[in-house]
Amino acid sequence: MKALEWLKKFPQFLKDVSLEVKKTSFPSRAEVTNTTTVVVVVVAIFGVYLWIVDQVIFSLLNQLFERFK
Repeated sequence: MKALEWLKKFPQFLKDVSLEVKKTSFPSRAEVTNTTTVVVVVVAIFGVYLWIVDQVIFSLLNQLFERFK
């Protein structure tokens, strides 16, 4: 029973989807390139920052463990 109802509503669903896709706006190639570049640069900066923090903490813990050896 539900399958028949779904099949009856399916053409209207496809029309609605088509109308919604026409309303959407897609970014230009330049916008996509710029935002991708920003994301890659920010991720690289945070990666280097976290690596430095990790190295400092590792060094401090090694010094602490050496004192109590």
